[in-house]
Amino acid sequence: MADKGRVAAGALVSCPAMPRALPPLLLLLLAGAAAGQNQSISVVYKQLMFEEPYELVVNASVEYILPFVPSPNQALWPIRVKVSTSDGDVARPLLITARRRIGATTWQLPYRTEDSELFSLERTLCPDAAAQPGALLGDCDDESYGQKGFSLHIGSSCASSATVHVFASFARDFHMSLDSPTVVNIVQGAPQVSQFSWLPGQRSVRLVASADDDVCATVAVQNYTCPISETLEEIETSTLRMTVLRSGGMQLSRSLYPLGFYVVSVVRDSEVACRGAEAAAGGGGGAGAGGLWARALLGAGPPPPARRPPRAKTLTLRLRPALSLAQYYVGAGVTLAVFALFYAGFGALVLAQRLPRWKRLVAPRAVLAADTRPEDASSGAGRGDLHDAMSLSPPRRRRDSTATFDSSDNSDSESESDGRTTCETLAPPPPPQNGGVFRSVEDEIHVDSVDSERVAAGEGPAEAPGRGAAGVAAGAGGEAGGEAGGEAGAGGEAPARPFGLPARLRVAALARRRERTLKARSDRYLYTLYTVGLFYLLPVVQFVVAFQVILNVSGSLDLCYYNFLCAHPAGRLSDFNHVFSNAGYLLLGALFMLQVKRRKMRRKRKPRDEEYGIPAHYGLLSSLGAAMMMVALLSATYHICPNQLNFQFDTAFMYVLSVLSMVKIYQSRHPDINARAHATFGVLAVLIALVVWGVLGGGPLFWSVFTVLHVFTFLLLSLRIYYVGQFRLEAAALAEAARDLAAPARGRSPLYTPRLIMLLIANAVNWGFALYGLFTQSVDFAGHLLNVLLSNTLMHMTFYITMKLLHGERPRWYSWTFLALAAAAWLPALYFFVSGSTSWSTTPALSRQRNHECLLLQFYDSHDLWHILSAVALYFSFNVLLTWDDGLSAVKRTDIAVF
Repeated sequence: MADKGRVAAGALVSCPAMPRALPPLLLLLLAGAAAGQNQSISVVYKQLMFEEPYELVVNASVEYILPFVPSPNQALWPIRVKVSTSDGDVARPLLITARRRIGATTWQLPYRTEDSELFSLERTLCPDAAAQPGALLGDCDDESYGQKGFSLHIGSSCASSATVHVFASFARDFHMSLDSPTVVNIVQGAPQVSQFSWLPGQRSVRLVASADDDVCATVAVQNYTCPISETLEEIETSTLRMTVLRSGGMQLSRSLYPLGFYVVSVVRDSEVACRGAEAAAGGGGGAGAGGLWARALLGAGPPPPARRPPRAKTLTLRLRPALSLAQYYVGAGVTLAVFALFYAGFGALVLAQRLPRWKRLVAPRAVLAADTRPEDASSGAGRGDLHDAMSLSPPRRRRDSTATFDSSDNSDSESESDGRTTCETLAPPPPPQNGGVFRSVEDEIHVDSVDSERVAAGEGPAEAPGRGAAGVAAGAGGEAGGEAGGEAGAGGEAPARPFGLPARLRVAALARRRERTLKARSDRYLYTLYTVGLFYLLPVVQFVVAFQVILNVSGSLDLCYYNFLCAHPAGRLSDFNHVFSNAGYLLLGALFMLQVKRRKMRRKRKPRDEEYGIPAHYGLLSSLGAAMMMVALLSATYHICPNQLNFQFDTAFMYVLSVLSMVKIYQSRHPDINARAHATFGVLAVLIALVVWGVLGGGPLFWSVFTVLHVFTFLLLSLRIYYVGQFRLEAAALAEAARDLAAPARGRSPLYTPRLIMLLIANAVNWGFALYGLFTQSVDFAGHLLNVLLSNTLMHMTFYITMKLLHGERPRWYSWTFLALAAAAWLPALYFFVSGSTSWSTTPALSRQRNHECLLLQFYDSHDLWHILSAVALYFSFNVLLTWDDGLSAVKRTDIAVF
């Protein structure tokens, strides 16, 4: 026999205990192998010591049986075995079998894993206590195996000799305890196994993994049973697992692991699993959407195995107590209580309006339709002339089915005007033959110039005597009246306005449709949203629930992009708090719809004079609340299993909210020429199609196409807005617009200066967004588009408020209050949105690096706070849209400027 630390390859077995210890089946196998190869095999049997290194020389003619028997004080911990060889052939590997009374496990050296070829392995043998109880009892239990030892059997089918190193030790850091860190040093081919047993009364714990290096690893959890899954192939088919770079976490329940659990940490062979194929290859692109699409369609073959130094990583594992049931109730209850305060506040304000003092502060200052006001002779004549002029107006035509911007809706009448708002609808009616008071467009421009000259001279504005409402609607007061006098030629004739537009615009000129027609057009937004929302939501729910089911069955936590450090499961939901925090959108959206409904009922009980105030659009306002509720449902559905394939579900109705808000703002001053509901939702459908293309495809082609569409569409929309819906994409219209826009270069003022300034600023911002997207080509296209839409909505709101102030309009005090509260909620909401806790546009491992602990009530993280605060901010913002024109309720539409 060889001395300590080395066993000679040529020693023969002559131990009398050999027949007792060596399994008969193994002897038969060895004899059969020797007979098959027509050669003799020497079997070497020697008992070895724990925690002592040994070196063996192995070839096809020698087999080793090496029993290890621990002393009584060493049998407290599980056993780890490390075997390595300096050379070998994967086709004729070295076979290692660890045999215990509860079973046997076989490995081979060298072996391939992923794209590496390894010549060393380290394994943790399954503890006796983890085996089934029936395997530990019975007549087979004897003294030789009562000391929890094992035997190692080593053989090779290769004729050439190989040097093998063997080392057996005890896993003294095997057991994990609550709130105590466990540091594991992982080497490629040497996974580390730790074990946790439940304390009495313990329901669940949270496992947190952290590291200071960027080596890719996998952390897996399996039930406390045998065998232990330690290779990547075994882990990816039988355990709960996740890839980890610097951070990771998961919540573990006693109901799933009743006997306790193992935590297995394995170093990956490459960075592909954690960073994506492009980043691992040096492309720096990460696991972007384009890579996702390419991998899904084209696939990727495994690279050839390579022999390289083993990779290593140090992980710190910590087990923390999970939230108790009482903490769940507190987190959910406080949130519901906060939103219930909004309902209580709304109810209190409604009741407070019964108090005379409070009623004077908030009651509408409107002119009711039934109110009989004394009229002087001139006003009476004006009304009579208005009736005569309307009788002389040309008959209305049915709407063109191809129109996108219309001034009517033929759902209520068979004789509505066509879809185009022509110059005749903006210009005054033709003068009556009996010497009435109505003037032509040229007359109105001349009057505007006279009024402007008087204002410049310090005189008050004068109105022509006997001027009727329709005549004032067509041309009185406004944005750019002072330009006409300066543009008049020597003969006193003013140059023609582009598209026949008047010098000044008033709401009365753009609100000639009947109230019933405007109501039908506005309500169609709500009905269309209900239809679209229903057909969009149901497949989304089915799709995302399928992801949750797959996650529960497969155990791969890389399927869903949770904040694992603050994801609290409930039932089969893995992330209950991120689903529940969307309740604010649902509750406050319903409250806003209730407010709109109350206003509508009050207006129905007390109808108002149609010549006063901004036309009501309750259907469009209600659609804002309904869209907010849809955001709640879709965002909650998305957070069941957020990932790269379903991110557009979370943002789809945020696009709807943004677009509907801009439509509502524009419709306030342009009720007759606003976009119809089906055209608006058609544009939204195109946007969502672009999002799907950007998320799945991306790349230079997509960004080039999108940039062209973005710039061209916004430029066309700007011309439509500037020329009050009269511009068409035709050669004649383009030439006329070009001549007008070039007027400042020839010393002439533009048609509508404030509107032009606003559109120039908006175009500059949008072109900046377009160029930024083209140059960066971010994989997060959905977020890029959302930023574009939200920025345009904010610009539109800012411009509207600014123009109200410049025209001497003052919102009522409660509108300013809503605006201040909205700003106070938006600022922290956007901060928490930007800080984020996940990033779906990267790989799961990189996304986990943004994970952080809960910030509020040990229940909500930054994204939950974004949900809560943005719901509050949207609610107050919608109240601004609802109330900011209340101060115009008693102002004639002929005196309300269009901007």
